Amino acid sequence: MTGELVSVGLDTQLTSATPGTQLARRGLDDVQLHLVDDFETATELMRWLGSRDAERLIAVDTETTGLIIGKDKIRLVQVGGHEHGWAIPWNLWGGLFHNIVQRYTGQYVFHNAPFDVGMLGAQGAESVSMPLHRIHDTLVMSHIVEPHMLHGLKRQAGRHVDAAAAGAQATLDKAINSRSGGWGWDTIPIDYAPYWQYAALDTVLTRHLFDVHAPVVQWQAPIAYELEMAVLWVLYRMSRRGVHVDVDYAKQKYDSFMSYVETASAWIQENYKVKPGSNAAIIKILQGEGFIFDKKTESGAFSLDKEVLGFIDHPLAATVLNYRQLQKLSSTYLRHFIEEADADSLLYPSINSLGARTGRMSMQNPNFQNLPRRSEQNRGAEAVRNCIDARPGNSLLFCDFGQIEMRLLAHMSRCQPMIDAFRNTEHDFFVTLARQIFADPNLGRKDKRRQITKNAGYATIYGAGIPKFAKTAGVSEEDAHTFFSRWNGLYPEVKSFQKEVDRLAWQRQRDEGVPYVSSPLTGRRHVGDTNKVYALVNYLIQGTASETFKTKLVQLDALGLGAFMTIPVHDEIILDVPDAQLSDVVNSVSSVMNDDTMYSVPITASMAHGKRWGMKVDWIGDMDALVSD
Repeated sequence: MTGELVSVGLDTQLTSATPGTQLARRGLDDVQLHLVDDFETATELMRWLGSRDAERLIAVDTETTGLIIGKDKIRLVQVGGHEHGWAIPWNLWGGLFHNIVQRYTGQYVFHNAPFDVGMLGAQGAESVSMPLHRIHDTLVMSHIVEPHMLHGLKRQAGRHVDAAAAGAQATLDKAINSRSGGWGWDTIPIDYAPYWQYAALDTVLTRHLFDVHAPVVQWQAPIAYELEMAVLWVLYRMSRRGVHVDVDYAKQKYDSFMSYVETASAWIQENYKVKPGSNAAIIKILQGEGFIFDKKTESGAFSLDKEVLGFIDHPLAATVLNYRQLQKLSSTYLRHFIEEADADSLLYPSINSLGARTGRMSMQNPNFQNLPRRSEQNRGAEAVRNCIDARPGNSLLFCDFGQIEMRLLAHMSRCQPMIDAFRNTEHDFFVTLARQIFADPNLGRKDKRRQITKNAGYATIYGAGIPKFAKTAGVSEEDAHTFFSRWNGLYPEVKSFQKEVDRLAWQRQRDEGVPYVSSPLTGRRHVGDTNKVYALVNYLIQGTASETFKTKLVQLDALGLGAFMTIPVHDEIILDVPDAQLSDVVNSVSSVMNDDTMYSVPITASMAHGKRWGMKVDWIGDMDALVSD
């Protein structure tokens, strides 16, 4: 087989076209795609690379057998520019890419760089270490410029490069699935034309997308991009460092839980002649025992979810609830801990630095941000968190921002009573507000009115109406109206802030065609939907909270603490620290995370530690004065 070349247009399905054939074209003119499978084509690639001196930027992508870094393998690595895309078979010509990285001194652009960089760095003896400081990411750019849009490469290219690009992946999928017997991403032949051509084309699309987004990012929010790229690699190193799991403990709990599941299932069927998953039959039995059901599912059937089961005092309901919870804990968490931990008892989560349109992070494989909390209705949940432990000789250290979103509401609204309440560190913030609202100077932390006040604060941030607030706070709608009348009278700046955000967004909708507000920290735009402009208060506060947290992660890494950082969980960072260094690390983390200079209110963070996640306790010592709820 000789090196293949094809010139393409995106509105034509890629096929095994004759080299040099000019297919129909749309937004991309004269694009040439190459499969590197002989020395002549390899030489041509290196000659092309040498001509990049003028722009000093090439796009890179990979095609792999799957999506798990450390498990799946690279099949193709691609490089490209505005008019050329090159697909390099990894097993035969991977050394050529090694040579490119060694010799090329310019910059790279990826679309989702952590995935491709991770794959390139996890190929055993053939791994490639990419220069992180010379990498751009159009996925990050698209999140900053278009947080309200879809960010996949084909979708982005379909909007900005060539309209036909949006359907390119579907075209390839259709071609693969039409083959007799079917192919998977690990078995499709390397020289199958649609496969390598679309792979090579991805680099061309990425290179063009950079030209679209980079100037806008530089104009709108260069600080936001700088922050996101910095934290991108902090999180990447965290994900590759791994999280330690007590696999033996996980196996023990899995066996115990599944034993209960089997016993409970047999008991339910023996005593009630129904299966644990037969909702209608179980409801009928409980109705016969005098229990009334009123909550319904979307389909109109009576609900038998955990909330309903938790309120029914009956052995069948209790057993069904325990059965479901332990079965879910076993299958959703414990089994994956056992099966996916490596030989060193480590799990490597994928951390998405831009998991939500506000810039909040997300996580998967596994999602440590979603581990269940122990409650009276779910006592087995603590076992899941206890599977996550420190490495031998280490302790887990937890540092969690306190009330960061409420602090930002106080700061952005310039509400002096709230600012004063946060500056008064001798009293709890929500107790102070509740005392003002209910005119009761003796109100304490355990008073239910504190929780009502807390619910009101977050209802304000999230844009919840009176009915939603009333339900969450457990009060009547009449009482909710009375409460907010008092709230608005005491803190009018908050209402004024909400109205100003709304006014500014609608003005920009009229003048610029899109409603948005900008982060006070980085200038990043938070774009609203025209039918939900009220949500921009939430986007602004959550987005700024996210940027604050990311700023602190970058600062922690700069202090050399990145070697200990393992998991970001919402507004909390978890570190795995040698016991001999624990006190020093606590002091260093504290000095970064607690900050009274960023905003008009102090940013505070509480500290906890423990050998296991589920057994953490507050740090006692120099941090006492900094602990917040």
